[in-house]
Amino acid sequence: MRLAHMAGIETFVTGGTGGVHRGAEQTMDVSADLHELARTPVLVVSAGVKSILDVRLTLEVLETMGVPVAAYGADDFPAFFSPRSGASTPWRIDSASEAATAFLAARRLGLPSGMLVAVPNNDPAGEAVESAIQEALIEAAEAEIVGRDVTPFVLSRVSEKTAGDSLRSNTALVSNNAEVAADIAVAISEAALEEPPSLSLCVESFHGDEHVPKFHSVTSSFPSSSHPEKLPTSRVVVLGGSVVDLVAKPEEGTDLIPGTSNPGRCSESDGGVGRNVAEVLGRLGASPILYSAVGNDYLGQGIISRLEDECGVVGARKTVATVSGENNRTATYLAVMNSLGDLHTAIADAAVLQHIPVPSQEVLAAADVLVMDANAPIDTLARAARSAVDTGVDVFFEPTSVPKASMTGRSTEFLSCLTYAFPNVAEILAMADGWSDSPEDIDEACHDDLKTLKTAALELLRQMRPQEAHIIITMGEDGVLLASRHGPGAKPIFSHFPPEDGVVVENSTGAGDTLCGAFVKARLDGHEVASAVKIGMEAAVKSLQCRDRAISPTLSSKISKC
Repeated sequence: MRLAHMAGIETFVTGGTGGVHRGAEQTMDVSADLHELARTPVLVVSAGVKSILDVRLTLEVLETMGVPVAAYGADDFPAFFSPRSGASTPWRIDSASEAATAFLAARRLGLPSGMLVAVPNNDPAGEAVESAIQEALIEAAEAEIVGRDVTPFVLSRVSEKTAGDSLRSNTALVSNNAEVAADIAVAISEAALEEPPSLSLCVESFHGDEHVPKFHSVTSSFPSSSHPEKLPTSRVVVLGGSVVDLVAKPEEGTDLIPGTSNPGRCSESDGGVGRNVAEVLGRLGASPILYSAVGNDYLGQGIISRLEDECGVVGARKTVATVSGENNRTATYLAVMNSLGDLHTAIADAAVLQHIPVPSQEVLAAADVLVMDANAPIDTLARAARSAVDTGVDVFFEPTSVPKASMTGRSTEFLSCLTYAFPNVAEILAMADGWSDSPEDIDEACHDDLKTLKTAALELLRQMRPQEAHIIITMGEDGVLLASRHGPGAKPIFSHFPPEDGVVVENSTGAGDTLCGAFVKARLDGHEVASAVKIGMEAAVKSLQCRDRAISPTLSSKISKC
């Protein structure tokens, strides 16, 4: 069940369900099946509770644990081989669509438990097998066989008594279960597609100048409730994309040939600018929280698990929204690099990121920093940035791509909230004039003594927060240009930081994100802006040298103490 849930599979079929063993009041022998049903939101189809168990006590325990239990087209709860156990079913359902409706309603309510649907076994041999089971149980009691020895004894005796009918009946009930489960799985899928995608978070809804907390209905794979639990807080909040990165690079020393396949190396890793920055901050010991969105699939569940378990990101299961719907699969990013490790071209499939939520006022009030990428819609970015500024939080922005940089460059409301920006050369040109620039313009900007970049930086600084603003422009092999303005009307100051010599570039996809995350951590630790740039560049080198991942797993808190 747990693996099915992590893979985004909502319907699980098995033969029979474990439960409370007979005599459990002395042995405390209760199957782990019941605990898993209580904590994993998967619909399980079985032939009921195995009749060698205490069926009535099993149903009582499931009720206590809050697990919905139903019999499919029957009023008597099934007992594996027999369609009747003698215990009344807690609830009867008569169609796959009825089961799907109930299961999805539980998901919208955020109930953490699964659901059990018991299907009667109508194979003619079933009653004979059940009779043999009852005889074998009496024999076991007379022979004083107890505990874990009961089951193998009973199964052996039943096989002898029924001359193989038990196996044939078992095969029939599994086939019957699978048929019903397939119908329910189709019904769940069809019903889910008819629902609008929704988020499983308590977020801020804004109406003009007034904003009020609003809890959205959920279609998600992690627990929630109509009274949202307290969300985690941190000094640093990140809002942005979580993506699976697919990176292809030609063989060393070869050039890409358009229009044909190129021999080389392909790798897969977790990515997304927001997620990358959060990982950097986590590995550097900042304990960030991440607001993002993934699809209700195995890729999304894997990202969430690794954020918490490996990357030091706090409470990802509560703050990364899982969104269902046909077009809301977990985002993927396909990057084709040249032989030098620089980006040649890329394609992003990221519709789910339109559902990235805005952190609540309560979460922002506990933070010092909000870091955002440009993957969310511009109205989401503007609302989050304005909410942060109103709460006294500095906003750091990573433009993500040229089209997104151009989009944000046309929003004066958004730009006015920014204290820090981390564009590359193409992105700052797009942000400064609101449009994408030609490759010739970009190339010229790198070879005119930085005049074009400084002009663009002056225009952007003019629109950023009046109190203070800084732009950290990454220029690849030419290093970093820092543009700073201290106070309204103050003269901007430019500083150039050359790159480290002799760096062998294996993968540049996460270098800028690493610089951003390490810079943020350095500022949180009290470093001046120029010192933070140097710390960020040192950290970026580690990711540049990491062949198979956007962010180097060797990052540690020692870097930000340099």
